[in-house]
Amino acid sequence: MPDEKTRADSLRLYLTGAASDGGAQIDPDASLGNYRSSTLEEFFTNFISNPISNITVDFISGAHAEGDGSIEAITADTLAWTPPGGSQGAAVSIANGETKILEGNGVPGQFIRVTRTSADSLAGTATVTLSLKFNNVIGFDNVKTAEAAAGDIEYRALMLKNESSSEVKNVKVYLKTLGTQQVSGADHLAASGAGSIGLAVGNFNDWPNSGFCRIEDSGGSLKEIVYYSSRIATTLTVPAAGRGILGTSAQAGAVTDRVNAVPGLRLAVEAPVGDQITNVANESIQPSGLTWSTAITKDNGLEIGDMAAGALYGVWMERAVIVGAVSEGSVLQSIAWSFDAT
Repeated sequence: MPDEKTRADSLRLYLTGAASDGGAQIDPDASLGNYRSSTLEEFFTNFISNPISNITVDFISGAHAEGDGSIEAITADTLAWTPPGGSQGAAVSIANGETKILEGNGVPGQFIRVTRTSADSLAGTATVTLSLKFNNVIGFDNVKTAEAAAGDIEYRALMLKNESSSEVKNVKVYLKTLGTQQVSGADHLAASGAGSIGLAVGNFNDWPNSGFCRIEDSGGSLKEIVYYSSRIATTLTVPAAGRGILGTSAQAGAVTDRVNAVPGLRLAVEAPVGDQITNVANESIQPSGLTWSTAITKDNGLEIGDMAAGALYGVWMERAVIVGAVSEGSVLQSIAWSFDAT
């Protein structure tokens, strides 16, 4: 232990768009529903310095931060993983031909999946440099100039599969925030139109330069999602076209509003019928009959529930680009899921 397809590796995320379950389909932009592809959604690219010659890295989970991690051969037959910014996890025995997962200390979601390719003794420490992967399914494609000028809504779908031999319980999917939550000050939005959101204390320094802001009342109930075109340390600038987006409506702000940096996404889930979910003809068509969510916590996330061994479930994403969106070299999109597994 831990064997592959156990613990956080129990639930895997695949592209869609295949002609049959597990069929060939490698294009993220063609991940538009139908059947599960055999291709996994990848979250990081990696560069390995001083590799351990008989170990291959098969997968890196999306819960990591960017930066340098390391795989260390603790003995001739055991390995341990240190995630970027984290501490080394427990050593795991791995025999020739086996695939195992290596976890960071106390963070089971930060794991890598590795395979041993020979019986030669394991030795050394490999540095694994992680960089975020852009233009995967969750990241969508680049926004063209014409799309930014006119505004654009696009869709993508992924398929969750329980790859373990036992039931995975309490599966939920939600959006991950992209900066520290703040509380608005006296400078807040009017009931409609352009405006700004200011802080009396704190700052927006770890927020994207432009992007999306989820506004909640002091009790945590969603009021509005807006797009901000720029920010300084204590102020977000919101254009008129950035009000009431992703299924919300413009509302007057208040001094006690909570504000969160969020991806420009909303999510929906779909139970497959015969391993198949809705198939849309192109990225601009919204799949029908779904309930969309912009929840940012596990408690409020979309509930898939319990998944039997081998079960599938579709996850849809809607990306919003507002009219006149400013150009950014990179735009982060991030989703999360939680579940109980053995």
